[in-house]
Amino acid sequence: MAAKMELRWLKEDDYQGVSQRFVKFCKEDISLRVESDVNFDLGVYEASIRLILEKMNQIEEQKKQGVM
Repeated sequence: MAAKMELRWLKEDDYQGVSQRFVKFCKEDISLRVESDVNFDLGVYEASIRLILEKMNQIEEQKKQGVM
């Protein structure tokens, strides 16, 4: 599937905890979306995933630094 090839950068092993569960969800969700939604935009989906993972990483870093 082309969509899976486009998201090959998204590897569960690169993440932990909540981020890892989110990545797993996204990888499963994309298969459903590609097949069922003719208006599905992989570029928007990928940008959204990257933004959410970045925010999750920022929160984890703040926790490590004792900011949160």
